[in-house]
Amino acid sequence: MNEDGTLIRLDGIHKWFGDLHVLRGIDLAIVPQEVVVLIGPSGSGKSTLLRTINMLEEPTEGGVWFDGIELTHIRTDLNKARARMGMVFQSFNLFPHLKAIENLTLALIKVLGLSREEAIGLAREQLAHVGLSDKADSYPSQLSGGQQQRVAIARALAMQPTLMLFDEATSALDPELVGEVLRVMQELAEEGMTMVVVTHEMGFAREVGNRLLFMDQGVIMEEGLPADVFANPQHERTKEFLSQVL
Repeated sequence: MNEDGTLIRLDGIHKWFGDLHVLRGIDLAIVPQEVVVLIGPSGSGKSTLLRTINMLEEPTEGGVWFDGIELTHIRTDLNKARARMGMVFQSFNLFPHLKAIENLTLALIKVLGLSREEAIGLAREQLAHVGLSDKADSYPSQLSGGQQQRVAIARALAMQPTLMLFDEATSALDPELVGEVLRVMQELAEEGMTMVVVTHEMGFAREVGNRLLFMDQGVIMEEGLPADVFANPQHERTKEFLSQVL
C-alpha cells in the first residue's frame, strides 16, 4: 500500500494526444477492496484514465502510484508492477489458435515462471471460478462472446492480481450475454477484489460500485456513492447525462 493507505494514487494527471487535451488534472485515490465505477459520455477520458493506472497510457504530466511504487518514475519496472494488475478489455484478446486453458497457462509459465503442472492447476481453478470448467479444451471460436470474455477474466485472475481493471468489458457483447459477465464481476467485488470499472451498465454501477465517478471533457465532474449520484446529481452535466441513459 501507499503510505496514505491507498492502493492507487493519481496526482495531477494530464494527458495530451497532439493538440487534444484528454485528461485535465485528475486526482484520484483508491483504497484496497474498493469498487470504483467510471461513467460518462464517449470521449470523456474514462478509458484513457483507466489505462493510465497501469501505464498503458503514459501521462503527459503528473504521477501514478500503485501499492507504494511510483509507476511514473523512470527506473520503475513496469512489467513487474503490471503483472499484479489484471486488465480486461472490450475485445477479448484471446489467442485464437490456443484452447481456453492454454490462453491461461501461457503467461503463468512465461511471466510467473510456473511449471506446466502448476499452471494447469491454477488455470483450471480460475476457469471454475468463472463457471467454465467444462470449456477448458475449447478454442475461442467454439465459445460465445460471453464465454470468451469470462475466459479473459479468468486469464487475468490466474495471475493473482491485487487490482482488476475493466474497460467496457461488456460493450462488445450481445445483450443476452452481458449478464453472465456482470455476474462474475459482481462475485469478484463480493470477494473483496479492488476494481476500477469503465461501464455503460448503470444497474451494475448502482448495485456493485462503492464509488461512482462521472467524467466529462477530461475531468471528474462528480463523485459519490452510486445511489446518491443517481438519485440526486449535483452537477447539471451529470443530470443531463443520466437523463439520457437511465
